[in-house]
Amino acid sequence: MVTIYDIAKYSGYSISTVSKALNNYKDVNEETRRRILDAAEELGYIPNSNAKSLSTKKTMTIGVVFEEKTGLGITHPFFSKVLNEFKKCVEEKGYDLLFMSDQLGKNPKLSYYEHCLLKGVDGVIILCSDITTENIKRLFDSDIPSVIIDNDTSKTNCVYTDNYKYLFLATKYLIEKGHTRIAHIAGSIASFVGKERLRGYKDALKHHGIAVRDDYILRGHNYSIIQGYNRGLDIIKMEDKPTAVIAASDTLAFGMMKALEEHGYKVPEDISVIGYDDSEIALYTQPPLTTIQQNTERIAKEAAKLLVAQMQKPTKVYQKKEIDAKLIERQTVRSLL
Repeated sequence: MVTIYDIAKYSGYSISTVSKALNNYKDVNEETRRRILDAAEELGYIPNSNAKSLSTKKTMTIGVVFEEKTGLGITHPFFSKVLNEFKKCVEEKGYDLLFMSDQLGKNPKLSYYEHCLLKGVDGVIILCSDITTENIKRLFDSDIPSVIIDNDTSKTNCVYTDNYKYLFLATKYLIEKGHTRIAHIAGSIASFVGKERLRGYKDALKHHGIAVRDDYILRGHNYSIIQGYNRGLDIIKMEDKPTAVIAASDTLAFGMMKALEEHGYKVPEDISVIGYDDSEIALYTQPPLTTIQQNTERIAKEAAKLLVAQMQKPTKVYQKKEIDAKLIERQTVRSLL
């Protein structure tokens, strides 16, 4: 392994100057710094993270708190895409990601905060449906820089899409196509996202003078395909079936469409369908799914930007970034006009 002693010998500079150049000390002129960095690159020098953390008090590691009770876990299309993009963004800044657990081996139950201290992370990205738990609140109350995705709080930095706005938009779109019997397969209504999407659906109906029917609100409980399939079976059993359904996620829509297909119902001829997320497979369903597209790349980039800025200059002044989404029209909605 190449050491700073090797770099000093190769470049002709003292060990002290090499160390200062590699650690960005200001009393090294730019020409010297450039020559030393070039020498380090030529030799294939890899900084020792433990030694670096002692001198800079930084580990260049970001913790990931993922506590999403969606029924899909990290395979949920939205969260997997956001995390993948976030990873790219922070890796460009030299950071690694480390998943945080509240249970390590046979150790007593740890809080996320304790795990963050144990691993010495510089900051944390939070993907969590319930921010009211003591475990999450302790993170918010700590001095650890953080950002939360797809949630709204004044306790930390937030990056999210307006779930209310886009469920309202999807419902309005169906109404403008002539639909008045519109059902909604909700996700977890205990979560911020689930509540906001359900509220948007209800308010859009009310705004257009259409009564909200309790039997048309189907509880998905989470966002899994099997929940969508089961709710599809519930719709099939209805005497007064809806002409259109808005699912709180693409995965719920996929499951529902499968149930309809198995029982001889056609989309959109018999029932129109709108999803939410625009996951990759939405383009390849038969027919391709009309859905709300969240800009996962922008969400990830904004989250990385906010978190890195706070890690570099810690502050209790937090920012909220609302990221626009859009309705992607494909082939699962039929006009009744």
